Amino acid sequence: MASISTWLLSIAGVVVLGVLAEFVLPEGQMNKYTKVIFSFVTLLVIILPLPKIFGKEFDISKYFGESEEILQDDYLEQVNLDKLTEISQSVNKLIEESGLKNVVVSINASIFGKELEIYNIFVDLKDIAYGENFPTKDITNAKAKILEIIGEFVQLKGVEVRFNE
Repeated sequence: MASISTWLLSIAGVVVLGVLAEFVLPEGQMNKYTKVIFSFVTLLVIILPLPKIFGKEFDISKYFGESEEILQDDYLEQVNLDKLTEISQSVNKLIEESGLKNVVVSINASIFGKELEIYNIFVDLKDIAYGENFPTKDITNAKAKILEIIGEFVQLKGVEVRFNE
């Protein structure tokens, strides 16, 4: 019996709030939207307790619970993608600053887990150009410098590096 009186008080409270909002807000578009919102809330307050009153089990999270998980997965994917982009840009910048130009570094990784998982790194040296601040024009020294730069990143330690000449 207490649940029915609580339910009726909830309905009355929402209706009173709706009427007060209607008096306070000026006429126009905002008043129309407010009426629609309070009508929807009133309808929810009336409908949601009905299954419990009639002894049926009704869980609204069955219908809306998955969206939270999807949003969390999307957020994690975006965070991992941002990390991967930052690492890639930093590696490319350091290689360029070392005097090696036209070096293309591609990082093969999975962004779909809780953590960023890096599989391997591909370094394309086909169009390599040596800047004035790179000491020698030797591909072996260029590879060694690139490996040194890649090794500076904690996330890239122990990751296989493949060169394409």
